[in-house]
Amino acid sequence: MNPRKQVFPAGSAVLAVQGESRQACWSGLHKTLAARFRARRARDRESGVAFLITIASLTLLIALVAQFTYGTTVDAAQAANARDEVRAHYLARSALSLSRLLIKIQLRFVEPIMATAQKMLTDQTGQDLGISLRVTDYVTPLLGFFAGSKMETALLSGLIGIDTSEATGLGIPAGHMDAEITNEDGKIDINCGGGMTPDRSQQLIVFRLLQALMASPRYNWLFEQRNAEGQFIDRTDLARALIDWADADEQAFAVDANAAGPEDYRYDQRDDPYQAHNNRYDTVEETNLVRGMDPDYAEAFASNFTVYASDDKKQCRVNLASVKSDCTPLIVGLVRAALFPDPSKPPADPSILDDNRLYPLASILCERSQAVGFDSLKTLIGVLSNPAGSIARDDPRYQLMQTLTGITITEAQLSQVAYVGPPRVYRVVATGESGKVKKRIIVILDSARMPSNPVTNNIESERAAGIVQYWREE
Repeated sequence: MNPRKQVFPAGSAVLAVQGESRQACWSGLHKTLAARFRARRARDRESGVAFLITIASLTLLIALVAQFTYGTTVDAAQAANARDEVRAHYLARSALSLSRLLIKIQLRFVEPIMATAQKMLTDQTGQDLGISLRVTDYVTPLLGFFAGSKMETALLSGLIGIDTSEATGLGIPAGHMDAEITNEDGKIDINCGGGMTPDRSQQLIVFRLLQALMASPRYNWLFEQRNAEGQFIDRTDLARALIDWADADEQAFAVDANAAGPEDYRYDQRDDPYQAHNNRYDTVEETNLVRGMDPDYAEAFASNFTVYASDDKKQCRVNLASVKSDCTPLIVGLVRAALFPDPSKPPADPSILDDNRLYPLASILCERSQAVGFDSLKTLIGVLSNPAGSIARDDPRYQLMQTLTGITITEAQLSQVAYVGPPRVYRVVATGESGKVKKRIIVILDSARMPSNPVTNNIESERAAGIVQYWREE
């Protein structure tokens, strides 16, 4: 008998059949589940690929949309900036054109009328009342009439009694423009006497003016310390250096022509070497290259310099009628230059070097120039010779003026360094704004110079609006 062979009872046959059926059922279920798992796994694998494709597609679309949006935004901003650039440029050009129109009105109409009125009042009263009108001083409100809002235009038109309700072309829908008109005549012309053929007599006048401008004791601290180059410089050396830069010769300027030596400023031996210009200045900023003119000296004196000729008689004089703003140092310098004819010798009256005596009088004269301007040299002479009678009793400086001694100065002395006449050279700073863009045009106009390249057949009309000598846009 085989030991491995088992014998079951008869009733166990049923149990055996049932076990086989159960095993077959589990086997079928396993196969079904395995088939479902394999099918689901295939589906999951396919779903992952589709998901990745979807994410990649969305990422690409988002990048494309972002790039398109950014590019569109940049293009729109560039277009807006270009539009504002053009608009601001032409607004500044418009402000400049209107400013030239005001200059023409001032020279052609206002100046002759004011001269006639001044003569009539002087003949009737026997006194020089010193009246003056400069329409160029009111350029901002006058520009508002053309370029302001409707309310500004209406207010300005109401002031002069003009109905502009039906007028067209006034005001601008967007942007803003403005201008500032000043005169270059009321400054010291440092180009006078320079150039390729220097004129010594003119250089002497410029030297007198420079020396007198710097003579104030309040500037002693500048000349008592080392400059930016580590050297000391005195007033005479600085004035000579300014004159020598503008002339073409190689001889250093000296009051005594026999004592003149060669120019030796050693510009070519600096850390940043350059050559002296030896010709007329192009701009006032060029004075920063002159030996001794470091920023402290430029801040103190350069605002009183100009490089544009204004004296028709070529005598290097300053036009008192154009003196504006903070002119006290310049007025003091003019008075000292007039009373100090020989810079090589001390003044006959040393008290003219006393700031406590001269500056109060100069401040009153500057206030007068702001209000009505200087109409003649006698106006300035009257204030200097009679301080007590030049100020009202309710002025806080009245008591001070009663204690000051007058300064004796003649018209002949003052006329050597100053004159009074219609402005000739104008500086116009026109601005135009549109959006975030601001344009500025700086122009120098000379109303006495003849045009070298006329643009119209009416030469006098073009000349009256000023011949452009300098143009800069920024």
